[in-house]
Amino acid sequence: MKELKYTSLAVAALTATLLASTNNSKVQAATTDKNNTVVVAKSDKEKLQDAVNQAQNSVNNAQASVYSKKSALTNAQAQAKAPNDACDAQQAKVNDSQKNLADKQAVAKQAQDKLTSAIEVAKQATSENIQKTQKNIAAQQDAIKAAKQNVSDANADLNTAQSQLATAKQKQADAQNLVNSKEAAKKTADNNVANAEAALKNSGLDEAKQNVQKVQNALNDIKKTNADNESVLSKNQAALAENNQKIATVNNNLAVANKAVVDAQNNVNAKQKALADAKQALKDLQDQVAQDQASGAAGFFKAIADNKDNSESLREDAQTAYNIITGQPDAYQDITVEWAKEAVKLGQENDSTSLSNIEKALGYYQHWMTYRDKYGLSHPSISLTAVAIAMLSSDFQHYSDEFNHPSLLTAKYGPFYEDEEDISAGEVNPIDNWMSEKDDIDKYIKEHPDAAAYSFESTHPLTQDEWEKDVDFWNDKPVYIGHYTSMIKPDANYVGLAGNEYEIQPMMNNADSMDEIIFNPINGIDFNSYQNLVQSYLKDVKQEDKINTLKANVATANQNLVTAQNAVKSAQNNVQSLQANLAELNNGSTKINKAISDTQAALAKGQENLEFEQKQLDQANQTLADVQAKVGTKAKVLDDAKAAQAKATEAVAQAQNVLSEATAAVKASQAKVDAAQNDVQVKDNNLKSAQAAFDSLNQTLSNLENAQSNLSAAQTALNKANDDVTAANKAIKAQQLILDTLKEAKDKADAQVTNASEELRKAEAELAAEQSKLEDAKARLDAFNKKETENSHKETSNTEKPVNPTNKPDTSHVVKPSDKTAANSTVKPTDKPDSNSEASTTNSSETTPADTDAEVKNTDTVKENAKADLKTNNKSEEKLSTVKIVDDSDSSAVSVVLNDSNTPVKTFGEKTVNGTTYYKVSANRWVKADKAHVVAVTGNVTTNKLPQTGAKNELVAALSGLAVAGASLVSNLGINRKKKND
Repeated sequence: MKELKYTSLAVAALTATLLASTNNSKVQAATTDKNNTVVVAKSDKEKLQDAVNQAQNSVNNAQASVYSKKSALTNAQAQAKAPNDACDAQQAKVNDSQKNLADKQAVAKQAQDKLTSAIEVAKQATSENIQKTQKNIAAQQDAIKAAKQNVSDANADLNTAQSQLATAKQKQADAQNLVNSKEAAKKTADNNVANAEAALKNSGLDEAKQNVQKVQNALNDIKKTNADNESVLSKNQAALAENNQKIATVNNNLAVANKAVVDAQNNVNAKQKALADAKQALKDLQDQVAQDQASGAAGFFKAIADNKDNSESLREDAQTAYNIITGQPDAYQDITVEWAKEAVKLGQENDSTSLSNIEKALGYYQHWMTYRDKYGLSHPSISLTAVAIAMLSSDFQHYSDEFNHPSLLTAKYGPFYEDEEDISAGEVNPIDNWMSEKDDIDKYIKEHPDAAAYSFESTHPLTQDEWEKDVDFWNDKPVYIGHYTSMIKPDANYVGLAGNEYEIQPMMNNADSMDEIIFNPINGIDFNSYQNLVQSYLKDVKQEDKINTLKANVATANQNLVTAQNAVKSAQNNVQSLQANLAELNNGSTKINKAISDTQAALAKGQENLEFEQKQLDQANQTLADVQAKVGTKAKVLDDAKAAQAKATEAVAQAQNVLSEATAAVKASQAKVDAAQNDVQVKDNNLKSAQAAFDSLNQTLSNLENAQSNLSAAQTALNKANDDVTAANKAIKAQQLILDTLKEAKDKADAQVTNASEELRKAEAELAAEQSKLEDAKARLDAFNKKETENSHKETSNTEKPVNPTNKPDTSHVVKPSDKTAANSTVKPTDKPDSNSEASTTNSSETTPADTDAEVKNTDTVKENAKADLKTNNKSEEKLSTVKIVDDSDSSAVSVVLNDSNTPVKTFGEKTVNGTTYYKVSANRWVKADKAHVVAVTGNVTTNKLPQTGAKNELVAALSGLAVAGASLVSNLGINRKKKND
């Protein structure tokens, strides 16, 4: 179908129509489709109302979905109840079965314990034990009889104590009555005194008596003070004499102590000399030992060679060894080892010739022999010559710049002895290192089982012939076993082992060597003899016993010095203590002399006070006599009353003493009763214990006599209990099997409930979202209605103002393309395609992204597009962009034409699934983007790419009219250009 071409007249007519309706808020923008059909877009209000309606439909659909999901959840919960209840009931059965099993197991445990006990009893059920138990029963009967007698005696004692307690309580009651009587008499006497004193009140008699008493008290105080002072004076005088005697004694002791300090210091000097002598003796011996040890193996070999008690062959062997390690010319095999004196550091700690490394090598030999014993091989003899050669071989590894046999490096270092030689390096036992080569044989045999006949283990003991046959077999095999075969060679003899502790190579210490003399052999000795030689020499050289003795002497001398020094300190401390004591005594004498002087002065003053108070007492007595003469009979009555009061007080005191004694007697009797009761209880408990023991013995006798029948019964009970446990176990398994089956059904039902709950949550969330969209749509519609009402009022007020088409339209409210902060940014027109290219004359389904987001109704966009159309000079051109609807809640209407259809269809949304874009053309229908093309966009679209395509148009004649319409035209005329098809 050909695309529609607008004529100038048609465009002008259309423009005129649109201009005529620019003041109408319901103006609709016209678009055309590829079938020359004009599509009139809805007004803004209608679009807003459609958006509200659409949102309401979405809310209704979401609400219906929520109801549906709730119903599904209710059904799922109802369906889950039965399997859940069945599962709970079955779980209860399983629990009961488990409890039953536990009960049966407990019974079985008890039955097992009883059987164990019955077995033990059956073991004890001998005639001897039965007779012994019978004797014990007879003895226990006597014990019960004695216990019963003890209970009877204790009860008799209790009765006696209770009788004595009753008597004591009666005496206590009598004493209390007597006290009450005496206290009543004293109360009467107190009243009489009070009455007599009332009769003498204000007579001055009391004052006179009180004054006499007051003066008498003062006089007594003075006498007491004087007596105290005389006593103090006497004591101080005695203390002064005693203190002076102590001073004399301390002076004597101080002289003795000073002499002790001098003697102690002289003793320290002697002990210091003794310590120095002991240390020197120890040092001399240690220096001698160090000197002997410094010679190391040279001293060892030399000592053996010089000892005439040794055999000639041993001495010759030792001399040869000495010559070898000291680098003597032609020491052995007519060979002079040129580097020996440089490589061997005789006796040094790390060198193979040190005594410690000679002793360490003994362990290598013993470890080697454990392997040879495994193969049934003899123990080689030790050759001192071989030991010396092994020492050179080991030290060579530290001396040379490579790890190798010196016999293989003669070209560089000179000649070396021709003997069997093994070397090893690293902090490992060299024997294990050499024997580890057997792993190569084992690996080869694993891959070649026929080689097992040559494993060196096929015969036991290993013979020299068998060994040689096996060696010949392995010679042409890819294995390295030279050290291993050396270790297990049957006729190996005259050997020597040595090792050092040098750093051989970085990260590798210690070099060890084994030498076997196979050329020019010299007689050797067995290992025990060699070990005795080494240990004997070490003992002679180290002289540990003598050194330990000298060390003990040093320690003793040091302790004696410390003791002597402590004695000096003690003597000095004693002098200081005596001096301090003397100073303290002198200070004490000074204080005592002052106290004596002060006391003597106080006594003189006290005598004066005594004479004065005596005169005061005489005067007070005279005053009392005068008052008593005046008072007469009343005073005598008071005196008699007070005398009677004193007697009554004394009688009360005596009665209370009697009561106290009676109370004490009651307490003592009660204690006896309590003790008797306790004794009765103890005796009764003893009787019960004796009876229990008797019963236990009877039971034991019964158990022993019936041991076999009890054992049989216990075994029967255990068998039954075990059968019950087995049955209970089976029951649990059966119930558990049922439970597992029910749990599967329960889990499925629970999963359905969970899924239904999740679906309901999603539906409720979707409903909330749709309700929010509905509120937004209503808010936009309400805002539009409000604005429309306001504009209507403005239009009414401006109806009489004519439009001047020649004036420049007001564009102050139009959003400019450069204003990037505007709510709807301007869409820039796409680049103009080449009008001569094939693409410019053909339709294309592809779109080109615009530079910025834009709103279709933007005024500047329409103006720019219109101008661009004019510049084409009626030539066909196409502007491309891409549809990207972001939010279904946009108040937009995007029209598309489906394939095989000429009718535009309104769309309500867009989505992309797995890279494929779909347009929503109805509530439940989506179409692929490649099955439709956009022909119109109206409304307010939230979009990143504005969909618009160019088409030929002839709007030249109408452009002047658009200027008059201004922004109203652009906002209502969302000029939409249809998309061309390929």
